[in-house]
Amino acid sequence: MYLGTCNRVEVVFNVSHFVCSGFTQKLLSHLFPNHDNSFIKGVAQKAQRFNGEETADHIFRVAASLDSLIIGEREIITQLRNAYEECERMKLTGDSLRMLNQHAIRIAKDVYTHTNLSKKPVSIVSIAWKLFQEKHPDLNTKIVLVGAGQIITNFAKFLAENGYTNVRVYNRTLENAQAIAKSFNTEALPLSELKIDSSDFDALVVCTGSTEVVVSEEIFNQLCISKKHRTVIDLALPSNVSAEISQLSDVVFIDMLAIQREVQKNISYREEALTDCVAIIEKGKGEFKKHFQERSIERAMSEIPHAIKEIRQTAVESVFSKELAELSEHDRELVDKIISYMEKKYISVPMKLAKSVLLEEVQKH
Repeated sequence: MYLGTCNRVEVVFNVSHFVCSGFTQKLLSHLFPNHDNSFIKGVAQKAQRFNGEETADHIFRVAASLDSLIIGEREIITQLRNAYEECERMKLTGDSLRMLNQHAIRIAKDVYTHTNLSKKPVSIVSIAWKLFQEKHPDLNTKIVLVGAGQIITNFAKFLAENGYTNVRVYNRTLENAQAIAKSFNTEALPLSELKIDSSDFDALVVCTGSTEVVVSEEIFNQLCISKKHRTVIDLALPSNVSAEISQLSDVVFIDMLAIQREVQKNISYREEALTDCVAIIEKGKGEFKKHFQERSIERAMSEIPHAIKEIRQTAVESVFSKELAELSEHDRELVDKIISYMEKKYISVPMKLAKSVLLEEVQKH
């Protein structure tokens, strides 16, 4: 299974031997034949390797987002599930990875359900949205969006999903802005027209790729045609809104510094939940180990039913065929019932006993 996320690339596989840097180098050379040997060797030496039970521990921590850049980010569950399903469609996975993936997703869901790991938002847009809603619960709020990158796009999704409709969108290039404006049944406007807009607003959300001020005090004053309190959210780094605007008494000003403070506070809150998360993962590891051992024994013993069926077939068709042919139809049916009963018992009873003994031996070690 290949897993790629925002801060990791992982290859998860099942082999019967310990994985060292040499094996890693051979694997990477096979997967990425266009890279030169020195690059592959460097990556192999720096790569983290997990073997045996520590593999399960690592995957469970990844699924629960304990090893993510943003602790508690639920998106990792979807990424893990999609990675497995894609590899399964390509017939790359087997029974062991199926079990590992199923347990990882179940454990991650337990972590999110029974701990405070993801209770408070830590993404820039989520926090900006929370602060916006606190100030403007009215769905008729007049909103101006400046920019059309990923941050503004995500913020606009929150607006649309929650029923805000009075939205104007400005951007230098109209293509991305038009996709956002379509959600509100309006037209996107070129950024150059912002300085002549006098239709007023309640909330202004700004984030462009510019390294300079986009909303100057002059533009801001042009937009404000009445006296009232307004909210300005500047999500750009460096700032896209003039510093003078942040000093106005009738403006609630929220910038990236304020949001970063909120992020750090919420991350600290999430980190306090780590002890509870680790306890859930430890319990899950124990359950997975037992299930994996049972399944391994089932796979190892999977040929027993087939072997017994072959013995039955040989007995009926070859060894005792003449004797059975001399019996009446009623007697043959009775013999067949007896053989079928014995076949089931010779399959189920010895397998249960053998499985129990093998599990006891495994647990001793």
